[in-house]
Amino acid sequence: MKTKLNLLAILAFTFLFSLTACAQKRNIALKQLPASAQKYITQHFPNQAPSYIIEDKDLMKTDYKVVMTGGAEIEFDGKGNFDEADGNKTALPNSLLPKPISTYITTNYKGQQVEKLEKERWGYKVEFLNGLELEFDNAGKFLRIDD
Repeated sequence: MKTKLNLLAILAFTFLFSLTACAQKRNIALKQLPASAQKYITQHFPNQAPSYIIEDKDLMKTDYKVVMTGGAEIEFDGKGNFDEADGNKTALPNSLLPKPISTYITTNYKGQQVEKLEKERWGYKVEFLNGLELEFDNAGKFLRIDD
C-alpha cells in the first residue's frame, strides 16, 4: 500500500511538473523583440512590416518567429540572434547572406535565388528556389552540396 502511494505521489508530481514545463506562446509587438532582432528586420526587410510576431517561452529558452507581410518567416533566439529565414516559395533578400556566401553563390550559381537560410552550430545551410541545398562553414567557406 505504501509503495502504491509513493508511486502515485511521484506520478502526480511528474504530471504537475510537465504542465509547468510547457512552452508558452504569445503574440508580441515589434518593439518587444530584442534590439538586435529589430535592427535585423529593418535592415534586411525595409519595405515590409511584420504581419505578426510570436514569442515562444520555455523553461530553458525563448525563441521568436516573425512573419513578414511578404510571407517570409524569420526566427531568432532569445537574445535576438538570427537562426533561420524562409521565403516560403519567394526569394530572400541577398543582404541576409554573409558576404563570403553571397560571393560564392554569385560566382558559382549565377541567377539562383535563395529561398531559405539556416544558421547551424557548424555553419550555414542555403536552399535555392529550385530545391538545391548548399552547406558552408561558419567562415562562409563552401563545404558541400546537401542531398
